[in-house]
Amino acid sequence: MRLSKRIQERVDSRLVHRINELYHDLEGRLYDERHEGILHFEQVFWEGAAEKYLVKQSPMVCLDYGTGTGFVALTVGRQLKETDSMICCDLSAEMLKVCEDRVKASDVGCKYSFRKIEGTKIPVENNSVDAITVNAVLHHLYDLGSFARECERILRPEGILIVAHEPNRNARLPFPGNAVRGLAKLIFKPKTVFFKIAGNIPLAEGVMRRILSKTSKSYRVRNKMLGQIAHRLKEEGLLDFDLRGTEIQQVVDIHTQYGFDAQDLLQNVFTGFDLLELETFNHLGFSTRGKWARRIDGYIKKKWPDAGKGLRLVLKNKP
Repeated sequence: MRLSKRIQERVDSRLVHRINELYHDLEGRLYDERHEGILHFEQVFWEGAAEKYLVKQSPMVCLDYGTGTGFVALTVGRQLKETDSMICCDLSAEMLKVCEDRVKASDVGCKYSFRKIEGTKIPVENNSVDAITVNAVLHHLYDLGSFARECERILRPEGILIVAHEPNRNARLPFPGNAVRGLAKLIFKPKTVFFKIAGNIPLAEGVMRRILSKTSKSYRVRNKMLGQIAHRLKEEGLLDFDLRGTEIQQVVDIHTQYGFDAQDLLQNVFTGFDLLELETFNHLGFSTRGKWARRIDGYIKKKWPDAGKGLRLVLKNKP
């Protein structure tokens, strides 16, 4: 679903930042429950990335941008030494509190600090960081160029930037692969297929929302949260009308509609970096722990390696 015209006319970096801040403040301690797939399926990747890129020297200074509840910061931190440091940054004060609580309850040995992001600036000094980790964050950022320049500023020469769990614009498959993907989704995730079809039919979507509002507690909690965000935006004078829930979600995930083209990111956003690794993942288009679903995902990946729904990049700051 595309951004409505009234949102397109008003959207800017400030609005996107504030909506994301309100959204993640309210989501806070519910985040892990709602995004279990990220926590389960991304852990192996981040453990491997830490071993390959982040344990080469000591003391090492890492910065986790958009740290959320601390999934990456803790996963990576378990492989760092006592002399190493992890800086956890997020625009949401509530998310940072959750992250700090999780760190205190863990046995991770490296030093942690917590810093709130204001605007587009990353709150650290020039050339002070060896590595930046960014997981499921890029699609929330309105001004990607400013983010890339900030990464260049704070990274030391040849410092590492790892970007993961982003939507891949080029996830289209030829007919045979698309048929396999569609059939797998129908078998393993029938509710997803139903909701997608219903979401494109206004009458069906309305009926579905009314049913869910009466039968699903999580749906009611989410609707209440979205209503609070719309109210706060009017109260703060950022908008003079109420945003619908779907519009808020679209602004929160501002780049998800189209996804990212890896070559476009390299040529027009991360121009100050050299590419070390590029891969796509999640070729089925959904997360599942089922053995047969994993086999089908592996088959599609082998046949069409660049067509995964997700995108990962490992970059090195140019000297």
